[in-house]
Amino acid sequence: MTYVIWALLALLALGQPAAKAPAMAPSEVLGVHANADGQGLQGKVYVALGDSISAGRYGTAPDDIFPAIVADKLGMSLNLIARSGTKAGWGVTETGAVTAAHPALVTIELGTNDVGFSTPADAFASQYDTLVAAVSAPTTRVLCLGSWLPSAGFDAIIAAACQRHGGVYVSLDGFYGVNDFHASDGGSSYLGRTDWFHPGDQGHAAIAAAVLAALGAGPAPLVGPLPTVSPVGDVIRTHPK
Repeated sequence: MTYVIWALLALLALGQPAAKAPAMAPSEVLGVHANADGQGLQGKVYVALGDSISAGRYGTAPDDIFPAIVADKLGMSLNLIARSGTKAGWGVTETGAVTAAHPALVTIELGTNDVGFSTPADAFASQYDTLVAAVSAPTTRVLCLGSWLPSAGFDAIIAAACQRHGGVYVSLDGFYGVNDFHASDGGSSYLGRTDWFHPGDQGHAAIAAAVLAALGAGPAPLVGPLPTVSPVGDVIRTHPK
């Protein structure tokens, strides 16, 4: 099966069970408040531009999705501009709405659907560069998130465009391979029945941690295997006194 077919199957969320990855966890985000004053962001507008992940699929509740977590921890007002199934080309059409909000912070979370549905790399590069250029401003911090669906090539395009316009690239490398970062297939959320493809609460918390870390406002998420525990022998011998 080719990579394209695999990606399409993943995006369509056919309910195939995930390969069991080692148990991994994000940094503790939900109980920590970032130093918003030190970031100069408190009380200002944060625009989250993106696809279904930014829109909130599939956090358990509206407060559990990564844009809401980031806004809460930084003390910012969230303006969510997101739509399921969208690509970078759609993001270009929304740049006017982004700039009209006069944001102090913008996260761009687009590219996953371009990867999954095989947008030509040159077209994606042009669209993404146009997008970042349009929302960049001296008073706006721009963070560009990598693709949720793994693609080194598209992530390189995102990183280059973001850095070219003075933004900061936020890698999600390795996140997709963490089973615990995904929603359960057929679970429940405030947006309806969940699928495995999208992040669940732990995945959203990990993305939020990555964003906060890129701003210098929190620790980076833990994306790696937990320490191994020495196995206990099958036979336990006791010695009488």
